Amino acid sequence: MKSLLLAIVCLALTGPGKTFHTREEALVLAFAKADAQRTPHYWTKEQRSQLAELAKVKKVGGMHAEYQAKSKDGKVIAGRSVWFDTRIVRSKPQTIMLVIDAKQSIEEIVVCSFDEPLDYKPVDRWYAQFEGRQLDDDLQLKKGIHGVSGATLTSRATTAAVREILAAYAVAHPVIKKIDKEDKK
Repeated sequence: MKSLLLAIVCLALTGPGKTFHTREEALVLAFAKADAQRTPHYWTKEQRSQLAELAKVKKVGGMHAEYQAKSKDGKVIAGRSVWFDTRIVRSKPQTIMLVIDAKQSIEEIVVCSFDEPLDYKPVDRWYAQFEGRQLDDDLQLKKGIHGVSGATLTSRATTAAVREILAAYAVAHPVIKKIDKEDKK
């Protein structure tokens, strides 16, 4: 009887994951009362190659969707965009929302759902270490991102997602270097 009770308690503590925010709720968090405009980015073979190289992964998806706030007259309000990523952590998915500013820095990361047992989800403070970061060599585990004991797979999946989304932003919004007279000399 005691072992049955212990098993029930353990299942309750490490039970299924949770949805914290629907996509619509997360967009309200990001854009307050403004409407969101969804822009799908369908990547060419060359762009997928560029994405994979920037993200330092072998393979990326063929499409990513970007959300931007739009004013009452329907114009996009520049300055920040939102991207979602859903990927498998161990055997179940995690969905995160990244808010990216115009400087290609992460403004905020929000866990929308985590379907693994919640024991495998890092605390919010761990996710906060991504804020202010840009896509560079330090945006990796064991470099600028600290791992989490007991949530190694979540750490890997989240870091890969962040790198891929920042790479997608960079490909969708290439920075054009201005050539001025000083550079020509």
